[in-house]
Amino acid sequence: MKVDELIEKDAYSMPSSEKQTLFLEAMKESIRFHYNNCNEFKNYLDYLKFDINSEYSLEDLPYLPIPIFKEMELITGSKEDIKTTINSSSTTSNKPSKIPLDKITMKRQQIALKNIMSSYLGKERRIFIIFDKKSTIENRGQNTSSRASAILGMLPFAKSMKFVLNDDLEFDMELFKEAIDSISSSNNDDRESGEKIKICFFGFTWIIYKTYLSIRKDLKKLEQFRILIKELSRLSNDKKVLHIGGWKKLKEIAVEKSQFNNEIGMITNVDIKEIIDFYGMTEQLGTVYPDCEEGYKHASLYSEIIIRDQNTLLPLEVGKAGLIQLITPLPNSYPGISILTEDVGELIGIDNCKCGRKGKYFIFKKRVEKAPIKGCGDTL
Repeated sequence: MKVDELIEKDAYSMPSSEKQTLFLEAMKESIRFHYNNCNEFKNYLDYLKFDINSEYSLEDLPYLPIPIFKEMELITGSKEDIKTTINSSSTTSNKPSKIPLDKITMKRQQIALKNIMSSYLGKERRIFIIFDKKSTIENRGQNTSSRASAILGMLPFAKSMKFVLNDDLEFDMELFKEAIDSISSSNNDDRESGEKIKICFFGFTWIIYKTYLSIRKDLKKLEQFRILIKELSRLSNDKKVLHIGGWKKLKEIAVEKSQFNNEIGMITNVDIKEIIDFYGMTEQLGTVYPDCEEGYKHASLYSEIIIRDQNTLLPLEVGKAGLIQLITPLPNSYPGISILTEDVGELIGIDNCKCGRKGKYFIFKKRVEKAPIKGCGDTL
């Protein structure tokens, strides 16, 4: 299939002019597959009078409003092929999105994620210090939380993972000390092999910041933490902070991205340019949008972004802010190939970011107030 050819290519080396034809072919193939194998998706396209065999551009693609995944479980093909279901964190409602994954979808997501994140983390594995509880990734059964999925997605980049929160999601100084001691021991082995230790602090945005607040308010704990961070800095001069999701919770306490970067950079002794916020959706796992060195998010070869006017839903040009539409041919087990999010973004440019990555690049601005689906569920 075209999508499998697509994900074997470098994530950011192809200019948009070359990408357009290849990506559209993969999307047309994906549209036909889901139309023929998901009754709800077929009903929706038929209602919109969208002819899957016609000539159309990416801007013409129908899109599903993202809340529909909280209202319905959409499956393409047989339910027997589903290996796990990912549940979103449901920070904006009481209902999580439920995303069914089969082997094909999971494999594609893993390949895409590895190719994308390698551009930001490098090829060498890092020691991950996880701001979460270890039980998050244990005993998952048939259902997997978005937090567990995010952590597990980092396994290809992890030399080891050290969890530093207890079961109440509170910072555990002893676990952190054990992690530093373990890193110190591995440093001796790495010296013998000539390798340098690379560190990555990782977690959901709101959990990392919540941890920071708990450390800051306790002077004794803060001093202990700083001593351990100093030791960690002695062991490694290559440290990054990688975080995902949860900005809505920080907005509620008036924390902006620049404040987050300054405070987390200060307490972890990580350069602000090495603090990477990556934007992504449970509804489209694998295709994530990390911050580049210039502070922008890039659409890889495996996905595309369209910014739409909040009132007319027409596509907007560079420099205009609107609703973010995310497009990818990766999903095989559910029709989440074109979704209209509840997020506002602004397209900054195409192919000319100073970081050197090709494709569209943009910034995330804010989450909009929830709007009703207006009969979309009934249509499906």
